[in-house]
Amino acid sequence: MHRLVIASAVVVVAAVAAGVGLHSRVAAAAAEGGASAQQLAFQNSVTGVPPGWTGPVFELSHDYPASDPGDCSPEVCTWLANDQVDFNVDLDDPPPQWNEVWANYLQQILDYVKEGQDPQLTDTEGWKAQVGGATRWFHVPWMAYDPSRGREFIHGLTNERTASIEDFIGPEAGLAEGRHALPLTATTKTSAGFETWAFGVYNPWGGYAIGRSWPQDGEPETAQYGSQVAPAGLPFPQGTLVAKLLFSTATPAEVYYLEGSPAWQADRHLEVDDEFECKRAPRPVYLVQLDVAVTDSRSPTGWVFGTFAYDGTIDAESPWDRLAPVGVQWGSDPWTFPAVPKAESLPPRESVLNLGIGIPQHFGCNGRLAGPVDNPQSSCLSCHGAAYAPPAGEAVMPNTMPPIFGFEGLCTNYSLNNAEYFADTAFPMSYTGGNYPNLMSMDTSLQMQVAFEQYGQFNQYGEPVACTDAGLN
Repeated sequence: MHRLVIASAVVVVAAVAAGVGLHSRVAAAAAEGGASAQQLAFQNSVTGVPPGWTGPVFELSHDYPASDPGDCSPEVCTWLANDQVDFNVDLDDPPPQWNEVWANYLQQILDYVKEGQDPQLTDTEGWKAQVGGATRWFHVPWMAYDPSRGREFIHGLTNERTASIEDFIGPEAGLAEGRHALPLTATTKTSAGFETWAFGVYNPWGGYAIGRSWPQDGEPETAQYGSQVAPAGLPFPQGTLVAKLLFSTATPAEVYYLEGSPAWQADRHLEVDDEFECKRAPRPVYLVQLDVAVTDSRSPTGWVFGTFAYDGTIDAESPWDRLAPVGVQWGSDPWTFPAVPKAESLPPRESVLNLGIGIPQHFGCNGRLAGPVDNPQSSCLSCHGAAYAPPAGEAVMPNTMPPIFGFEGLCTNYSLNNAEYFADTAFPMSYTGGNYPNLMSMDTSLQMQVAFEQYGQFNQYGEPVACTDAGLN
């Protein structure tokens, strides 16, 4: 059963939620000899390794730090020591512009991420959790429970948003602002689109927070923060860095700037007659985007997000050097349309975009930051800022969660929904506008949200939501 920590005491919670005891399914599974919460939380993949497979095999990194890593030194978290960046917002000042200062901040983060990794990011090497003889990177548990989009067995990738060809190259008539020529030579595929498969990791500061929230028995631990309840390890401490590699089923023949992109094998959904099916098989996916997020106390939200796009037109020996910065974001710009009417809208002050990037970019809603395969009607922090989960042990019920991935009218017109979606929040605040008051803040972590949702599904129903072909399209 999950634990609620109050003033350092561990209290066993036997409350009843939604008519089902929070511990009932866990106990029932154990009694019936089924898989335990511990087994399911830390299993490596949804399907396991098929007989005869000789390629790479993913192994979950969950030996989370047992003790507080403490302050991250300036020599390690160099971006925190960078005093050139300015996250303060003065609406009377001009909007921030992309320059060398922002590029250096992102480069410092990238240098940390790529340290000790394969220079070519080859499929055989994959991602190395160990760097310099110590565990550098950790994974969130409970992400190999959902059979539809959960972790595959080769590299631990999870299925995310399906992108269209327009996301990569702009509308057929060209990008809205006409900044880029589109020397596309291949497809105009728009039917099923291109699946995105992602791989996310947390450094030791993030791993410490995950481990305090998810002990090794696989059942969550929560704590009281004033009137709010949230995972016991949150907020993520200063020094936390999250990196996410995003791969696409789009090929270099279909998107020209993916030429030379690292191709990893992924046990991904098969596509038949322009429809994706639940059945999976190993197929290549191509690196298209790298997202990073760091806790930075200078930010009004406590977080700074950054995005890189793979640009195969850059003449460089390593794929790491072909990652072009797209921009930086530290808030959702609540004074910018559609959070306010157009007549009152101001240019974004909490995003700075690299408008000189050499490949097509749709960016995010009205000048906010979003990457190549992200929703162009959203933005990085607007999406992640809506990371909330039901109380520990409860499954997701219809119409009880913030509209993370969109709603009718997103970004197109001023509305209360848009005002709430593009608001700035910080842990442990509840969702904007007083909506969803019983949900727990995940401190921008959508992976932690998935973990709590999947544990709740297991706890209440004893089995995951089944995959259906229709649900993938």
